[in-house]
Amino acid sequence: MKMINIITNDNSIKTQDPYELVRAFYGEEEVNVIHEEDLIYENIKGDILEIKLCNELYQVSLIRNYVIIDKEKASYLDKKFYRKEKASRNNTIKYLIYKVLDRNLETNLPWGILTGIRPVKVAKMLLDKGLTYNQTMDVLTNSYMLRADKAKLLTEVSSSQRVILESIAINSYSIYIGIPFCPTKCFYCSFPTLIADKHSDFMSDYVDCIINELEDTHLMMNNWDINTVYIGGGTPTSLPVDLMEYILKYINDNFSGVKELTVEAGRPDTIDLDYLHLFKKYNVNRISINPQTMNDITLKTIGRKHSAEDIIQTYRLSKKVGIETVNMDLIVGLPGEDSKDMENTLRILETLQPDNLTVHTLAMKKGSDYILERDNYFMASADEIQKMLSLTSEFALRNNMIPYYLYRQKQIMGNFENIGYCRIENPCVYNISIMEEKETIIGIGMGSTTKLYNKVYNSIDTISNFRNLREYMQRLSELKTRKRQKIKEVEESWDNIQLDT
Repeated sequence: MKMINIITNDNSIKTQDPYELVRAFYGEEEVNVIHEEDLIYENIKGDILEIKLCNELYQVSLIRNYVIIDKEKASYLDKKFYRKEKASRNNTIKYLIYKVLDRNLETNLPWGILTGIRPVKVAKMLLDKGLTYNQTMDVLTNSYMLRADKAKLLTEVSSSQRVILESIAINSYSIYIGIPFCPTKCFYCSFPTLIADKHSDFMSDYVDCIINELEDTHLMMNNWDINTVYIGGGTPTSLPVDLMEYILKYINDNFSGVKELTVEAGRPDTIDLDYLHLFKKYNVNRISINPQTMNDITLKTIGRKHSAEDIIQTYRLSKKVGIETVNMDLIVGLPGEDSKDMENTLRILETLQPDNLTVHTLAMKKGSDYILERDNYFMASADEIQKMLSLTSEFALRNNMIPYYLYRQKQIMGNFENIGYCRIENPCVYNISIMEEKETIIGIGMGSTTKLYNKVYNSIDTISNFRNLREYMQRLSELKTRKRQKIKEVEESWDNIQLDT
């Protein structure tokens, strides 16, 4: 395996962002970060990317065989990033890295210098500072080096979210409930999922823990207003119907005013008529039925037990029962698939007319079977992935859907993105809240995360639940104590603020 070395003479440089950007250029080659005082040149193998700061001027040089083959320099004041000084310095380094590597590696990264998972925040920041649409596009393409279509997408998503984000009150919160059980583990999955058949004996006790956390949340959030509830996983419908009813009934009886109740049903082989009637009974107004693909061969390859026909029948049944909004997930870049397969999938989906569509680009996640076995499969090129993403975008436009939320992942194929489309009248508010981090989310269940958003200080405090089932169940009281303390701190910051309710 080849290696690329990042060398810097400035210990104040935040090396994680340059590291992620360099890794995007070099793919699966190893990236090594070395500070200059630790440098021993004769031990260096592979290309060297040297970052130097001298009299407020940054210089990035690409060194090969100990010879500088290209370099670029600029002051952090040269480019407009509309960020504070530290962030502008960091972005300047990334800009210089991009310029040098783009010239020499001929790799057109669609997202420019952006390496974070929430790029919409950048467009929102620019628009909030009063920049016009054209000015925002100019900054995104010329300072952040985004490809024009990605800059346009970011600006559109940010604009579509604005009304919802501005309507979130200072004491608004949502709840995420994590159900870690799944019928099987998909080969691309890295979540701490538990195979349902093997862990069925734990399900009842686990749901008791969920109710315990919900009870505590109900008490803790007495001064807050509930917004949305999202039950995700795993595959929540891996639970027996009576256990899911236990959760839904508690929510229905104790959290009045829930504006959006979502269950990520996901796999059609876990959804039957009893489950759909249960959803209707307890006012579940959004569910997911996730094809990932309508290619039966691919479904078998990735570890799914259902067929494309099962997806069609389950979708039609859910609409017949009267489920208000059904989302369908697709994954671009699944093994063996190309744009022809995507065309086939979209052709079938067009007959169904799902209310929302979420398009994921496959990510090479550590801990997944895929990362170990990828050499055994045909995987689409970056150009082919772009074709498939374009097909989904055209599908959305043709079917009156708009892009309403977007995020990226580390190790995502082709350095692309995941994007949600919706009819203009029914975006998933929870998806916007969790991605843009402008509302408190109380995480409940194994592996879930609580994000306490303090609107007064525009800050976020994160509390993570244990990712091990036994540890989560045994140490639940610790988690509740930490949450109570942090929630109290947020509430104390409201003392001199008129609540916007």
